[in-house]
Amino acid sequence: MGDILSANLKRGLANIVASDLPSSAILLQNNDKAKVVLLGTVHFSKQSVEDVSKIVKVLNPNAILIELCRQRVSLLELDDKKFLEDAKNLDAKKIKQAVKGQGLVSGMLHAMLLKTYADIAKELGVAPGGEFRRAYQEMKKIPGCKLFLGDRPIQITIARAFQSLSVLEVGQVIYHLTTANPKPLNKAQLEKYKDKDYVQEQFQEIIRDVPAFKKIFHVFVDERDKCLAFSLQECVRTVQSPRVLAVVGMGHVDGISKYYGKMKQEDIVPLLLLPPRSFYSVLLSKGIKFTLYFLFFSFLYRLLFG
Repeated sequence: MGDILSANLKRGLANIVASDLPSSAILLQNNDKAKVVLLGTVHFSKQSVEDVSKIVKVLNPNAILIELCRQRVSLLELDDKKFLEDAKNLDAKKIKQAVKGQGLVSGMLHAMLLKTYADIAKELGVAPGGEFRRAYQEMKKIPGCKLFLGDRPIQITIARAFQSLSVLEVGQVIYHLTTANPKPLNKAQLEKYKDKDYVQEQFQEIIRDVPAFKKIFHVFVDERDKCLAFSLQECVRTVQSPRVLAVVGMGHVDGISKYYGKMKQEDIVPLLLLPPRSFYSVLLSKGIKFTLYFLFFSFLYRLLFG
């Protein structure tokens, strides 16, 4: 009986075609060795949440990989209603509690990210990471299905991004972040980010304004594409008869598609390390950078909370 069910399942999976999937998903691998569907999402999109469930019905995965690391796994247990309530009443005290115990740079970036998430959530009525929570919920419904966290630790990503910048470039980035007027988002505009070409255009526009962002995007996007591709390879390698759904932000789809099947462990290890710097360059840059951080953090505080 088990052999018959297995044979039927294999025949069903062999019939998966692109038309069975949402437009933002691709069949990354579809052969006798593995079935791998890569779903590109927009993190505040309700449609992206529903896309996860649609693919689960088609694929019946025995493994789901999501674009999270252990430091951000708490997002899976986030109470959407509570987050939206907190977003409406976000103040300096709550931000201070959220970043308590973090370093200056990580805390500052976390505060900015939290405020950005809160603003978008208030505007759209959607808590961040809904597609990852849906993937987690779907995984728990499938007997034997495993969850994989595919991303590099966020602290390493932040540290590598800032270490890639010169003191002047840090100043340029901070100036841009404090003076830019982001365009307000609505649900229609949000769905545009499912278009890979549109995402690339947004990247290029920012780089034209501030060339230093090219280095930041390299660390935040290209390096993580490699890490996510390697994690997906390892997921496929360790799961028997793998039927894998990978849920990632749309900006990572092209990179993962490019690197999938080509990454080796020796390619990834350097991406998990911080490059060494000379004592004098560290001493000089830290003094200037922390001065800039203090000025920026003070400005940000006044900007957000008067």
